[in-house]
Amino acid sequence: MGVTPEVVVALLTPFGDDGRPDPGALTAHVDWLIQAGVDSLMPCGTTGEGPLLGDDEVVRILEATVAAASGRARVLAHVGRPDTQSTVRLATQARSLGVDAISAVVPYYYACSDAEILEHYRALLAAADGLPVYAYTIPERTGNDLSTDVVRTLGAEGLQGVKDSTKSLARHLEYLACGVDVLIGTDAFVLEAFRAGAAGCVSALANVCPDLLVALRDGGAEPVQEQIGELRERLPMRALKQAVAEQIPGYPTAYRAPLQ
Repeated sequence: MGVTPEVVVALLTPFGDDGRPDPGALTAHVDWLIQAGVDSLMPCGTTGEGPLLGDDEVVRILEATVAAASGRARVLAHVGRPDTQSTVRLATQARSLGVDAISAVVPYYYACSDAEILEHYRALLAAADGLPVYAYTIPERTGNDLSTDVVRTLGAEGLQGVKDSTKSLARHLEYLACGVDVLIGTDAFVLEAFRAGAAGCVSALANVCPDLLVALRDGGAEPVQEQIGELRERLPMRALKQAVAEQIPGYPTAYRAPLQ
């Protein structure tokens, strides 16, 4: 596989009885994940219910994650918002908190052209001020594609990489040919992506079974990937918090409305 890929956890957001993010539960979870050997954490993404969080909540969660990781794992702060101004503002705040990298989903809700997406990420690169930046593509949720032409252009302008949640192995291979780091965001493809040269994975299942993703990173093969696939079928996103609570007593299992 060449360079060892990294295991990035698509970090869940725990909510306390008051409905607010629970920093104590987040810290306990982060400690448990780091002890299991993960390399990095990505808070406030899709699995972290990022679109349902207020900007102030994103900042508090990033601050708590950086403090909990305490240099033991990278923190890739997801700051993606549907508009450029809010994304840039959150990226600037994240940088001031000491995160290790910035990630932002492709703008969503309104249809965007390649030119508009390109300018969005150029603004984010400027706000990141030298921190690594990852574009996050999940067209099933955003309604907008991240073209390979845009990725190549941004790569030449400083984009570190792409988090690929297209659920298409063919598209993943196309991104790998763009000259940037590519993180696979689909648990079903982790082994194939690693073998193809992916820089790592961003895994929802790693919240619950970090050992399996670490095993793949460290040379595990088809039997480990099969376990991951079977568990992912049984543990969709809305089942993950209950599964974490079975590992970490007291971890809150509520999702933010309208999710249940």
